[in-house]
Amino acid sequence: MNKQTRLGPLLLFFVVVFTSPFTLATDINAKQQLKVKLALLASYQANFTQTVVDIENTILQQASGRIVLQQPNKLYWELFEPNESVLLADGDNIWNVDPFLEQVVVYGADAALENNPLILLTNPDSSKWQEFEVNQVASQFIITPLEPNGGIESLRLLFNGEQLVELESQDGQQQKSLLRFSDIQQNKTLPADTFIFVMPEGYELDDQR
Repeated sequence: MNKQTRLGPLLLFFVVVFTSPFTLATDINAKQQLKVKLALLASYQANFTQTVVDIENTILQQASGRIVLQQPNKLYWELFEPNESVLLADGDNIWNVDPFLEQVVVYGADAALENNPLILLTNPDSSKWQEFEVNQVASQFIITPLEPNGGIESLRLLFNGEQLVELESQDGQQQKSLLRFSDIQQNKTLPADTFIFVMPEGYELDDQR
């Protein structure tokens, strides 16, 4: 039986959709205000629940997991059983670990995050900001690429004060993903090995760099 890469956490996180119920009011200061909020997320840890639905609002997947973020450009993302998988971005590479297939797929960070608004969460000082438009509705910020690229079409971030509590995103496949965060810890010291990748014994490596 040939092994094929299934939808891991990186692709699952990218292949999601957001349909906004709001009338957007463009705010020329929205981008700067969002950058200020994200600059306060030097590190971020939280548990999350995720619900993915299609255009007809049929549930495709429900999952739970944990996210750990550290600026700049570092991310640890884990889905718990029965959908277990791990994504680790170490600043140079993105490692997608699939226990079901006993396979690791590695991407170059620049290529995997090209023209993707998720880069803004891990690096509020990124030059990539000029490639996106930001709109604000109360405590929500909607980020959209200026040029369509087949990836995320929009990303909505909801804050409660200075805390990031919810994220929705959208792509052209008409799937919607809602992430709700809990047990949030911001700007706590992280273990030194949080973003160091160790190849699991016996796993195959698919190098896409």
